[in-house]
Amino acid sequence: MNLMKFNPLQKKIITTGDGSPSFFIDQLNETYHSKHGAITESDYVYVKKGFAHWLDQNKQKTPRIFEMGLGTGLNAYLSYVFALDHKISCEYVSIEKYPLSVEEVQSLKMKDTLPATEHHHFFDQLHEVAWGQTFSQSDFLFKKLEEDFFSMELDQRFDILFYDAFGYHAQSEMWQDKALQKCYDLLQPGGVWVSYCAKGSVRRSLEKTGFWVERLEGPPGKREMLRAIKQL
Repeated sequence: MNLMKFNPLQKKIITTGDGSPSFFIDQLNETYHSKHGAITESDYVYVKKGFAHWLDQNKQKTPRIFEMGLGTGLNAYLSYVFALDHKISCEYVSIEKYPLSVEEVQSLKMKDTLPATEHHHFFDQLHEVAWGQTFSQSDFLFKKLEEDFFSMELDQRFDILFYDAFGYHAQSEMWQDKALQKCYDLLQPGGVWVSYCAKGSVRRSLEKTGFWVERLEGPPGKREMLRAIKQL
């Protein structure tokens, strides 16, 4: 699907089940986060089942995280807090083809519901930093790229990949073989791919690509989610 770049009038602010905000896009019939809880979903899927799982298996290493879909910056913020809580350094790279403006992010008032108020400055910084520029905060290196996932070229490989594209009905090309092969190529052996998605065709495509795939209990409102491991 050829997505258009949405302006603020085409996004509606909603309150999700845990009280945190998100955007709803009429044209796609899609929300940026789960309507059952934006923060709850992000923390469960990406931090607990992705970041924390990798750390359990690799206690002495410094992870590199790649995020497909910066969106509101929620996954990046929660990862920053998790890294600080566990006293580990981390490198985080996020790509976004259709970035939100700073004004759109501010209109959400996301910080009103974010945990760890002492770290809210990082949420502001990750949106204010220039695209393509790396900045460091408390041993957490962050860089965001305004690029197309399919055409981008990176000379590094990652330990964890947060796959947070819009749903299959809105961006079907992001859930097919070409995109998932790119995910596989971006990961180090033993790397973890994680997503809220549990669609059977996506699971089969991941397996065909070479991942070992497991279906996990999903966040509130979803029965299952997927985690895939690039085998050693």
